[in-house]
Amino acid sequence: MNFSDIKQHKIALSLALVFIVFAGCLIIYIAYLQPEEPRTPGEMYSQKAIHLQEGISDYSVTIEEQLQNGGPTIKREILIKRPSMYRIKEATNCYSLSNGCVLWSYCNESDNLRAFSDPSVRGFIADVDYQQMFTWMLGAGPVTMAGNDTMDGTSAWILETTPPRENPYHLRYDYNTVRLWVDEKTGMVLRAEMIPANATNTGIIRFSNITINQGFPDETFMFTPPAGIAVKNQPAQGLYAEELDKAAGYTKAATPCKNCPLPTSTPHP
Repeated sequence: MNFSDIKQHKIALSLALVFIVFAGCLIIYIAYLQPEEPRTPGEMYSQKAIHLQEGISDYSVTIEEQLQNGGPTIKREILIKRPSMYRIKEATNCYSLSNGCVLWSYCNESDNLRAFSDPSVRGFIADVDYQQMFTWMLGAGPVTMAGNDTMDGTSAWILETTPPRENPYHLRYDYNTVRLWVDEKTGMVLRAEMIPANATNTGIIRFSNITINQGFPDETFMFTPPAGIAVKNQPAQGLYAEELDKAAGYTKAATPCKNCPLPTSTPHP
């Protein structure tokens, strides 16, 4: 081999090394830019459910809750318009409504109407929107794919998760594991089981009569009192009274609103 051949061989070798280094760097760069793919079926299906939920702007649903401490099943009809409006109707004709700024509570059995103007009203939907709550759980904890099922003719994934104890949502159950039946087409939860460590006394929530993205007008979430019923304005008291606690099923303290106008019998958003 003469000097010219050696020189050409070295040049070729150098170019090959440069190409190998460049290709390796390019592969690393592309891998770094690409989002990490789900590594388990549980992660894959939970991400699908989260993505489907992101496309839901409003929904209506009938909820039946079987609490862990026994007693009758609680049944409610709920309308949600994200991010901050909701309407709850109890079987006893008690109502709880929020247009995002004002919260109304009315039970026609006692003709008791209360209206609350409070900053915490804006965040209260986080505790009313069970679908949002369970979607957060799927994204916050490890998820296991437990199988498939059919609920009222709807195909569903069964996903199990152990959410962090630092749960930003109110959920009135003692639980370690949450098992969810998720509609494969819409991402809506059809059934939820709150399972304590001893796997007994499980709390169950059933969701039925589900509709999504109906385009509810804002007026749906404003309350016009019946004739002759006076509004009892509650701007600086706790967010809940006995009637609202009966209607919504929650207990939470509120911070008085210094800049909110008092709600009236002809409320405006």
